[in-house]
Amino acid sequence: MFQKFKFYLISLVISSMLGGIIIGANFLVHNIYYLVVGKEFHFNMWSSIIIFSIVFISGFAYMLKKGPDILVND
Repeated sequence: MFQKFKFYLISLVISSMLGGIIIGANFLVHNIYYLVVGKEFHFNMWSSIIIFSIVFISGFAYMLKKGPDILVND
């Protein structure tokens, strides 16, 4: 019981971290682009929400599909 809960918790954390890294990279690339072009930076929250949702759901689904054995180092 605890192992299954631990697996789901770790899956959620890893998927969230992966989504956060992708959002951070997206923010950084847009910030550098607007700095080079000379435009005022405008952060679009909807694109970030969509990107995070896609990465989070696909990462979590991948973890669930592979099962708890994906976290074991052989």
